[in-house]
Amino acid sequence: MPSEETPEGRSPEQPQGPQPPVEPRIEARRNEVRSRRRLRVWITLGIVAVLFAIGFWITQSPLLDVDEVEVIGAQRTGADKVLEVAGVDPGVPLLGLDLSGPRKSVAALPWVDQVRASRTWGGKVTFDVTERSAVAQIPVGGQWAVIDLQGRVLQINSTSWELPVVLFGPVPEPGDWLAGAALPLLKVSEALIPLQGDGIEAISWDDGRMMVDLPGDVRAYWGGQDDPRGKAIVLATFLARVDLHCFELIDLSIPELPALTPIDDCP
Repeated sequence: MPSEETPEGRSPEQPQGPQPPVEPRIEARRNEVRSRRRLRVWITLGIVAVLFAIGFWITQSPLLDVDEVEVIGAQRTGADKVLEVAGVDPGVPLLGLDLSGPRKSVAALPWVDQVRASRTWGGKVTFDVTERSAVAQIPVGGQWAVIDLQGRVLQINSTSWELPVVLFGPVPEPGDWLAGAALPLLKVSEALIPLQGDGIEAISWDDGRMMVDLPGDVRAYWGGQDDPRGKAIVLATFLARVDLHCFELIDLSIPELPALTPIDDCP
């Protein structure tokens, strides 16, 4: 048969014969290089495994556990209550400890206004609590609900506090909030705290007007929410310097021009 030719007119390349033997030293060198490469791979894998094991051991060991939980500034709430609701106990691993949940739980306590939660790698977790300030008390079925300026019910006591009395309802459980209509009364109460004990009996709404009940039959019409401190100073002046037994109303709506309404036929 005629021999098959390539397109260029040449015969296809014939299989090569046996390769000449490789120099033993070259083959040994190749094998040594391959062995070193495999050894480096195994050493690298071993180092990674050891580091992973050490890291896992450290995260689970007492070296990175919570050793101490500190509470700052919870005089009304009590440190024990903060620790109870936070649920962070000594021995808990620091790595992976999410403080957002405990912080929200502490912030939900009635007296708590703000709370900052932090930790150190030395094993200390701290809850720094800022508490609310009471500005009024509301009588509730023989008890007294203590309220802050934002209308939050802080606690309910069997005894009264040295705070102005606000007449308002309904009053929810501690930790909940009064209706918005209570907020103007609470601002008046805050302004009158320095006068508590000087004849301030109660603060309330009366036909849409904010009124302050004084000893006897005297009442003070507060007016709007403007200048509460100025109105409190004027009222304190009247209480200290004026005999009010022949007057029924003090108009404080314009503190620069207060007015007195006398009682008819006062003896």
